[in-house]
Amino acid sequence: MTDLTGLNDEEFVGFEHNAYQENMHLLATVSLWLIIVAGVACGLFGFFWGLAH
Repeated sequence: MTDLTGLNDEEFVGFEHNAYQENMHLLATVSLWLIIVAGVACGLFGFFWGLAH
């Protein structure tokens, strides 16, 4: 870890991205979309099932 106290805003180029961070971001994105799709599917199923009964 480098010391950032001597750097100003123009010199700071950002933190490096590593494979672990990218993989966890991908996992979080996939999980989020699975939850959204499952929720919408269950909601539509319940709606049409309710109309049929």
